[in-house]
Amino acid sequence: MNNKKSLVATLISAVLCAPAIAAEHGFHKKLYIGAAGGQSKLSPEVQTGVDLEVTDEDSEGSKLFVGWDFRPNMALELGMADLGEAEIGSTIGGTGGTLGYEVANLSVLYHFYNLGGFDRLASRQGLGMFLKAGIGAMDNESELDFERQNDVHLMGGLGVEYGTRIGLALRGEIEAFDEDAMMTSLGLIWRFGGGKGGSDNGGLFTKMDPKGMIDSMMDKGDENDTDGDGVPNEIDDCPDSADEPVTATGCAMFGGVLEGVLFESGSDKLTDSAQVVLNDAADALLNNPDMVVEVQAHTDSQGAAEYNLDLSKKRALSTVRYMMLRGVPSEQLLARAFGESKPIDTNDTAEGRSANRRVEFHVK
Repeated sequence: MNNKKSLVATLISAVLCAPAIAAEHGFHKKLYIGAAGGQSKLSPEVQTGVDLEVTDEDSEGSKLFVGWDFRPNMALELGMADLGEAEIGSTIGGTGGTLGYEVANLSVLYHFYNLGGFDRLASRQGLGMFLKAGIGAMDNESELDFERQNDVHLMGGLGVEYGTRIGLALRGEIEAFDEDAMMTSLGLIWRFGGGKGGSDNGGLFTKMDPKGMIDSMMDKGDENDTDGDGVPNEIDDCPDSADEPVTATGCAMFGGVLEGVLFESGSDKLTDSAQVVLNDAADALLNNPDMVVEVQAHTDSQGAAEYNLDLSKKRALSTVRYMMLRGVPSEQLLARAFGESKPIDTNDTAEGRSANRRVEFHVK
């Protein structure tokens, strides 16, 4: 037991020191706590020649854990679990008993997939998958005479998690502890601290409080951003921009074409880079809840006009649906399709057609 207490103390120390270990710029590190319950399978080894056998391997288990998301796709987690008891009976009618399992583990989680792409994986939102590997200590309790072969063991696992914007998440996972214990569980997680996670605006800036921003810069003697939109004057194409979200060049984010919103060829499926741009647009709308925008989709003139109009409808709706998945209320979004009817460039060149295939955002 002394070995176990020493290991648990080391694990707790490692979790508490994780913020100092991980200094990852541009990613909001977060703590989380969770609890789970489920079914365990316990298979203790019975020595040859002993008149005992495992009569029931199935039991119920529960666990508590605390973790730290210290990289966009990695986390450090400390867990304590009661895996229940294996029932052991006599093969010759004698007295049997039970063998209880308790474990403490320190593991590293690798989040390798998210249905919404890397940005949502980093923010732990939506449906994702992860792998888990670590070390742990096991404690067994029984009225029978037994010998534990290893106080320290390796563990591993595979899990799925669905996270929400407010920090709550549902997790299901399968874990193996050493060679004789497994647990399948379903649990709840609450993340707190840090920020929203994600792409940290990825080059887009949201103007929340221009006056306060200007005052803050004036206090520091910085006069390089006269309109207070967070974009330096030397790259600000709109030095007198209005009080609304702006792009990396300092012009209104919702005042026309939103650069980078692209789709796969002939499809309404957003590219990964388009999702990054829309993530920031969604954050801007969430920070400005009274703002309503119209999402306008356009195509070039290649193909039939009816087909292009239908494609632009699908793309407008796809854009709106994605932003709603990011938490933007439907009341803030309007979808409108124009097909090939409103070109902004010639359709006779590849460059012109590329310019005509666009998505525009306009404040209503």
